[in-house]
Amino acid sequence: MYKKNRQNEQAPTSPDRGLLHVWHSAGHSRQLCPDRVLLSRPVLQVSLGEHHGLLLAQGGQVYSFGELLWRDLSVPVSAPVPEVSLLGKTVVRVAAGGFHCGALSEQGSVYMWGENTAGQCGQTEKVPEPCPVIVVDGEVVPPVVVRIVDLACGREHSLALSAQNELWAWGSGCQLGLVTNTFPVGKPQKVEHLAGRHVIQVACGAYHSLALVRRLPPQDYNTQHAPKKKERGQSPHYSVTEREELSAVEDSHYCPLGVELTEVMKGEVNKNTNRNKYTPCQDVCYLQGISSLTFDLLFHSNSGLSGSHSSSPVCLNEVRLCLEKEKPSLQGLKSSSLTNIHQKGKTATSRRSSLPGTPTHGSPRRRHPCACRPSSAGGAPAGAPEEAEDGLPFLETEIWSWGRGSEGQLGHGDQLARLQPLCIKSLTGEEVIKVAAGSHHSLALTAQCQVYSWGSNMCGQLGHVNSPVTVPQQAKLSDGLRVWDLSAGQSHTLLLADGDCVQPVLLYCGQQKEPVQTERLNQSESSSKRSPNRVERYTVMPTLLPFCIEVCRSKMGYVSSVCSGGQSCAVLADHNVMGFISAIHELASRERHLYCWCSSVRKILLTPLRKRESLCPVLGEQCSHLFFSLCESFVQLSTLIGQHATALTYFLHNVQGCDVTTLPLLTHTEYFIDTYKRCLQEHLNCTLLCKAETHHCAVQSVESNGFQSAASSTSCLMSYQSTPGFIKEIYVCDFVLQECLRLPRRRVVCESSNRSLTPQNAGRFSNHWFILFNDALVHTQFSTHHVYPLTCLWVKPVTENGSGLHALKITCPEESFTLVASTPQEKNKWLRSLNQTVDQILGGGGQGSSPAMTRTASYTFTADERFKDAQYTGSWLAGRVHGRGTMKWPDGRLYKGNFKNGLEDGYGDCVIPNKLLNKTDTYQGQWREGKIHGFGKYKYASGEVYEGCFCDGQRHGYGMLSSGKLARNSSSVFIGQWVHDKKTGYGVYDDITRGEKYMGMWLDDQRHGSAVVITQHSVYFEGTFRENKMSGPGLLMSDDDTVFHGEFTDDWTISGKGILTMPNGDSLDGQFSGEWSSGLKVVGTYTKPGIVEPPNKEKNGLRLGQYAVPADQRWICVFDECWSRLGCNAAGKGERTTAWENIAVTITTARRQSPDLSRSQTKVLECLEFIPQYEEPATAANYDNIRRYLTKACETPHHPLGWLVETLVTAYRMTYVGVGSNRRLLRQAVQEVLAYLTHFYGVIRFLFPGLPDDGSVLPDALTSPSKSRRNSYTTGCVMVVSSSSLLLPLLLPRLYPPLFTLYSLQEEQEETEYWERILRLNKQPDQSLLSFLEVQEKFWPLWMSILGEKKQIVSSSKDACFVSAVETLQQISTRFTPSDKLMVIQKSFEELTLEVKPLLHGDFLWCMDDLFPLFLYVVLRARIRNLGAEISLIEDMMDPNIQHGELGLMFTTLKACYIQIQRETNT
Repeated sequence: MYKKNRQNEQAPTSPDRGLLHVWHSAGHSRQLCPDRVLLSRPVLQVSLGEHHGLLLAQGGQVYSFGELLWRDLSVPVSAPVPEVSLLGKTVVRVAAGGFHCGALSEQGSVYMWGENTAGQCGQTEKVPEPCPVIVVDGEVVPPVVVRIVDLACGREHSLALSAQNELWAWGSGCQLGLVTNTFPVGKPQKVEHLAGRHVIQVACGAYHSLALVRRLPPQDYNTQHAPKKKERGQSPHYSVTEREELSAVEDSHYCPLGVELTEVMKGEVNKNTNRNKYTPCQDVCYLQGISSLTFDLLFHSNSGLSGSHSSSPVCLNEVRLCLEKEKPSLQGLKSSSLTNIHQKGKTATSRRSSLPGTPTHGSPRRRHPCACRPSSAGGAPAGAPEEAEDGLPFLETEIWSWGRGSEGQLGHGDQLARLQPLCIKSLTGEEVIKVAAGSHHSLALTAQCQVYSWGSNMCGQLGHVNSPVTVPQQAKLSDGLRVWDLSAGQSHTLLLADGDCVQPVLLYCGQQKEPVQTERLNQSESSSKRSPNRVERYTVMPTLLPFCIEVCRSKMGYVSSVCSGGQSCAVLADHNVMGFISAIHELASRERHLYCWCSSVRKILLTPLRKRESLCPVLGEQCSHLFFSLCESFVQLSTLIGQHATALTYFLHNVQGCDVTTLPLLTHTEYFIDTYKRCLQEHLNCTLLCKAETHHCAVQSVESNGFQSAASSTSCLMSYQSTPGFIKEIYVCDFVLQECLRLPRRRVVCESSNRSLTPQNAGRFSNHWFILFNDALVHTQFSTHHVYPLTCLWVKPVTENGSGLHALKITCPEESFTLVASTPQEKNKWLRSLNQTVDQILGGGGQGSSPAMTRTASYTFTADERFKDAQYTGSWLAGRVHGRGTMKWPDGRLYKGNFKNGLEDGYGDCVIPNKLLNKTDTYQGQWREGKIHGFGKYKYASGEVYEGCFCDGQRHGYGMLSSGKLARNSSSVFIGQWVHDKKTGYGVYDDITRGEKYMGMWLDDQRHGSAVVITQHSVYFEGTFRENKMSGPGLLMSDDDTVFHGEFTDDWTISGKGILTMPNGDSLDGQFSGEWSSGLKVVGTYTKPGIVEPPNKEKNGLRLGQYAVPADQRWICVFDECWSRLGCNAAGKGERTTAWENIAVTITTARRQSPDLSRSQTKVLECLEFIPQYEEPATAANYDNIRRYLTKACETPHHPLGWLVETLVTAYRMTYVGVGSNRRLLRQAVQEVLAYLTHFYGVIRFLFPGLPDDGSVLPDALTSPSKSRRNSYTTGCVMVVSSSSLLLPLLLPRLYPPLFTLYSLQEEQEETEYWERILRLNKQPDQSLLSFLEVQEKFWPLWMSILGEKKQIVSSSKDACFVSAVETLQQISTRFTPSDKLMVIQKSFEELTLEVKPLLHGDFLWCMDDLFPLFLYVVLRARIRNLGAEISLIEDMMDPNIQHGELGLMFTTLKACYIQIQRETNT
């Protein structure tokens, strides 16, 4: 929610999430001080370029900082500037290139800006502001716009990843990967070399590119020309455990450049391959010891292979000897590439067998099947559902690289450039989950938390000194560090890893030189050709940053992601809010640790065992089956753990934008449980079988429930014995106190039996004992005690002011007190213990940091007068209920909603029991300071329902009260103004039982003032009421138009002087007495008008509405409530900025608190959250923007203007529907609509002060006719803006049904005559009717078109002439506003002219003598019902500015036709 020109001033603050810290990279030898970027909303993503950076804040807002060369602007990092052009785009990702920028919207649109000399912005000119880059797939018919989901930028190129996992590129250079020689590439083109591949992630270096691609499954490999291999007696169970071990040394091997190997090289490869074979007779004794030890190692060690089972070193030594024996043969292998690639054993034999870009993994080895092994062991278990794996990350990945390779940054073992993407085979099978590209080096992160690096190592940015740097090498890390995020800058690398504590640590390598070497460093960096063999001064492994231990844990919080670019580094962090952040970090860290251990077991133990060809004969058939089943289960479980660990890592990277319910562990719970059960069952079966063979005893069956029970009991026992404070006991003198405090899970943390802690101002002989448990703080004094739950306890140290007191202030929901410690050490001890215990019970790590002031907890009040005995569950702030929560009283009262400073404040639902009626009162609405205040809906136990405004618990302002279905006496509805819980002001009271409707003024719940009353018998009263009775001068009119105008008394009793006028014009003038329904007594004069004198209803002051409430004084309470919602004390009395802020806050609150909104409603609310440019003068250019905003605002009742429209419509329908549907109320109904427009336009002009006065003109009104006719009216070059043209399209469609009903009742008599003549005249054929209407024969059509076929019009033809004009005119009944109806009339004339023109020659101009009879024919054939009502509505509501123009003349013609039809008498 932002204002467009000042975005970040009105954003909601979130100080605990999305914290950004930026610093200049300089290595570990300098004391660094990260700068905190202060924004009022959380930062979701950061991207750094060479000298600039981009920030993505919550709400999709983009900020820039640094050297913005394309704008000649330098912005400090502490005060980033917003990208105004991207407001309203809802950006979800940003990318910073060398000197250009990119942004990706929620809809998948790409926006680029910055340096564009190489076409990297996808434009043909300079791009100082964000411009859209449309990605179009031209290969499909018709071409479609591609939705983009990821974006990466280099120095002179940009890459985009589509929703179909395809790669698109534009810019210049071989790093594009396109088949072209023409640069720059201005429009995005698909990287065809990766077509058909599933690209997961992309990264851009300065002049090279990386792509993380999903590896094709084995059944998709291209094995059509699979090379023949030497047969080996290996196990066929390679589908999971040995997939990473498969080698593909084929006969037709290709190097990365696509050059075929010579025969000499092929022989060398085969020779090296044979050197790696095992003999079947090796180490038989090693296999004999497997049965009893292997499975214990697999499932009972959680700390590696050197854990509790290190007492049996025989088998482990055999494994180590086996591995040491393999090393010489692996080191002896040489690469078969022409570029002499130095690769490790298994990767050196896994080169591709086809040209780069084709899906060719090595074909599996062909082996002899072993009869002792089950054929199904190698496949996936049948119980694993395919859909369960759809939401899990891919671990079977590979890396493709292309572009410049002068520093070895492509990882192919050479320094050659690649025009097309090529797979880095040495990383295939390493389970890479993320790639990063620096300027001239590359990084890869695996699921085992290992980092591979290659490319330029001038400053030690690779994290190792291995050679060569042209192939991926593993970075050296300290023991116990597990990396889970990485980033690469110009000449440095930043890593994020798990350390000894829950909070992650930062690792850095690169730029480690001393200040004295600055000149030499600058010289080396300026060289155009870097040498990877050049030895510089840098550390061998990534080093812990100096500020990460101190600053990271205290200020930064929990780092969730790292970013590098140029010479800068940045991290995003979160504070541990309510223990959630620390819990997620701890879960992810433990899961990564577990997967690393599982991977070690697979690599060190399972893989060597499965390679033993003598395994089956030694173990036997039955053991072999179980062994391979166990291996499969363990590998599948390990893979699942790895996928879950990777998913948690991805979740932490975007913890601001993700929901915890989307974690695979929660979305695929059944799949996880099934995998765990299957693995445990295999382990149980193998364990039992091994024990049976060892002791030579038969074991038939063991139920899994027993195993689970035993495991559960063992786990509980170990947890119980390791619990802190397990042995400590509490001895209290009072047995009752001891029984009250005794709980199974309660443990003592510390206590003050030595008087180390006492209350302030405690008595000399008082006895106080404080006991801190792991869940409560207990204060005992003699035989009484008080328990303070730690979930609702706040501790704050009291600053010493020279008094010498070492005090702590304890704040609880119902009291606060100060405790004094005996020594400073005792104070620190209690402060630390209290903070740790409170933090631990709140779900934190218990590291000693101060618990959050805001928390969620449950509490039962005991002493508070307002909340006595009530149980509260919800948010707290410093000892007071604050935020959203639920308060429940024992007597049945319930409040669920928002609190503020301990009182109900905001929106809330309340239930209050009514003991007399044995039912409940319910309220839903706004509260303030513990009282009902604002707009809400109150349902009484009696059945009455009030919906309206409240003030301090009383009905005050606009409101509607309905008696409901349970009313015994009468059913009624009142809508109007309330003052201090009483009807006061204008209101409408509909007495449904009596069939009367009162429309007038009220005072203290009594009818008092001017009013109009309508009865169900169509008797019309208007006059003045006093104390619920009509008295004084008034007007009465019966259904037959008999009118009495005179004095009334005692409510409808006529008494006094008056005039009685008959429907025929006769009148009685004199003294009257009696009741209208029972008879009148009169003494007066009877007057009969002259024969030629027509009856005049307005004679003698008989004017309807003279005693009614003026239209501009009705519903003032509704407009007052609207002004109040805008923050104004009265109409126009307030700050305009405050009004717009209130609108934005209201819309945002409504969107958050309304989960049932449809998608269209949500989009409308999102659009309305943005504040338009309201201060600009209204011109023809922005007038349509104002109109569109008003249209959207009036569509939703959450907007103050939308609420105003909805309330006015409700009040209007309550007034003029039912009994109020009386033709004598037509004039009042019309005047009320016009009054709505006047008041409404005043509100609009307050919000948009640039709008002119009603009926004024805009200065530059050069608009198109279509727009001007719909939204306002133009005369020449002048556009007239009026309230009717702007607001009638918003109001009248909603008010149309009751208003048009009144028009129809008013014109009922004339309509009867009109329709009788319509039916009679339409019996004639077309030519006869044209002749009767004296239409000239030259206008008579001779042909008509039926389904494209022309047919001649004969004398008997009917409804065949001017069909188009007739059908167009019939649409007048489907339009609501006068402007739309006038458009229909104009279109009818145009259609009539088009049909007449072919019958004439040359230019033709209408004259009224020719036009009127012809249009009269069209009106007759249109047969429009209630045409008189349509004409009257247009005449009353038509804008005065067009009455004398073209539209006014056409309307006059239609009106004349209607009058002429009424007067037609001859056939």
